[in-house]
Parts: sequence; C-alpha cells; structure tokens
Amino acid sequence: MKFISHSIIVLLLNLLSVGVFAQIEIKNNHLTGSLRRYEKLQSAFISPRNVDVWLPQDYQSDGSVKYAVLYVHDGQNLFYPEVSFSGTDWGLDELMDSLMRLGIIRKTIVVGIWNTPRRLLEYTPENKLTQKDSTKTMPLKWDLKHTAMSDAYLQFIFNELKPMIDSQFVTKADMKSTYMMGANLGGLISLNALCKYPDQLKGIAGIAMQWPASFQEKSELEIQQYIDYYLYYLPNPALHKIYFDVDGSMRNAWNMRQQAYIDEHCFANSYNNSKNFMSLVFTDNLKQESEWRKRLAIPIQFLLKL
Repeated sequence: MKFISHSIIVLLLNLLSVGVFAQIEIKNNHLTGSLRRYEKLQSAFISPRNVDVWLPQDYQSDGSVKYAVLYVHDGQNLFYPEVSFSGTDWGLDELMDSLMRLGIIRKTIVVGIWNTPRRLLEYTPENKLTQKDSTKTMPLKWDLKHTAMSDAYLQFIFNELKPMIDSQFVTKADMKSTYMMGANLGGLISLNALCKYPDQLKGIAGIAMQWPASFQEKSELEIQQYIDYYLYYLPNPALHKIYFDVDGSMRNAWNMRQQAYIDEHCFANSYNNSKNFMSLVFTDNLKQESEWRKRLAIPIQFLLKL
C-alpha cells in the first residue's frame, strides 16, 4: 500500500467536511446563467447552510478563462424570488451577466452564502480595540446575550469555503481576484473580513450599512468606540478598495452620523480617491431588496470594473 502523506489526508478530510459531493444544479425561470448549490454544507466552525455558486452563461470549465470570485452574504436573496426573504431578489445574476457581456466588469463567479437563524451572531463582528499606549483590551458592549460567532463565520469562509470553491471551479485564487459584498450587517461583516484577511480579499461593498451602537442602542459613544477599531486595522489602501452606501432618510439620521464617522476613519487611512473608496447616500427610505437592486450596478462596477 502506497504511503499517503499527512497533509493529503488532512486536505481530503477538509474537502469532505464541507460537502464537495453535495453540489446540485438549480433550475428556475428567473435565472440567467447557471446556479449550483451545496445543500446544508458542513463546517468545523459553524452550523450547516446552503451555498449557491452562480456561473455566467458563457462560463468556460476548460481552464481557458479564469474567473474572479465575489462572495455575498444573505445568499438566498440574490438570484430568484421564491427563496428571497422579501419575495424580491437582488437580480444579481442578470446584472453580472449583462455587465460581463458588455465588457464592463471582470469575468466573475458569485458565491452566495445563505444566512441562518444565527445571522445576527455571525454577521456582527466582536471588535476588541487594543489601546496603543498599553496592553489593555477594551471590550465593547453589544448586548448579544450569546457568544458572537463572527470570527468562526469568517474562518468557515476563508479556511473551508474558499479553498473548496477554488478547487471546484476555474478561479483566480489570489487576493486581487477575490471580493465580498453584503447588505446591512452583511456589509459590516464584509468590512471586518477585509481587515482580518487582507491577504485574501481585494475589496468589499456594504449596501445600506447599519451601525447600531448596541442592540439596545444605549449611546452613540459605544458605536464610535466600536468603529474606532477600523481606524487602526484598515488595510493598505494601495491594495484594497471599499464601497459603502447608506439610507439617508430622516428616520435614519442616527445611522447617518455613524456612517460619517467611519468615512472619516477611511479618509484618515488614505481611502480618499475614486479608485479605492466610495461612500454614497440614497434616500429610498427602504431597506430591502427591491431598492438595493436598483443601485446594485454601482458597487459591482466599483469592485469589478476592467
């Protein structure tokens, strides 16, 4: 019997643990391109969930073209309405396919990571800011009432899911070809991912950003302390890019002030030109898919423009 190295055994076990063999093709009249699904994908870090992989109509599996990868949170809301939370999907498949056919954006596949009942815990980063003049760690109050799972969620994406996607599809696995996007707290966990995995992620987009001070909204000071984490941990602006947009209606004035605060931190870290930073205000007054899909071309082109 031939000797099998320990590293190969570990690789095989990792692949099995995330359910390589669970891939099925989804048929739906609303879809442009093709959609593959890993149902109840297993993980060593978080609970199982569905993961969708969208491929453009002209996807080449022979290796003649290698594709960038866009990872998107709340994956059930992206491609067709029957499984979307609001009954309206983002229309991401039609938009991506159209922009690629026009030669506006890079050849890209989309990985939609479905949320679970633990969405709040997984999408809320538990930032701990280490003060520069001491070794004291300042814990920030978030009133989660349960242990935050954001670090485990990101470990699933970068330690398990990304290696699997790069092994199963014709992708460019480097940092310069890997992107992430989400809405509300999905944007917040995307920003956190950029700070914690800058060697694996080129750019992120946060749609309708949400900045609660705590889940009981005790004070603005708490959220500003929370946001201060990013002042120190935003990665090199010469290598990365960040997009935000926010609902600017009167009812959302509190959130707008927090967005202005994070924008200041981005400016202080030299995210200050059209190539690496964009922060927009929309007055749609609605935080839902029907409004987001109207402006989705803006962050997609910002991230993926040729």
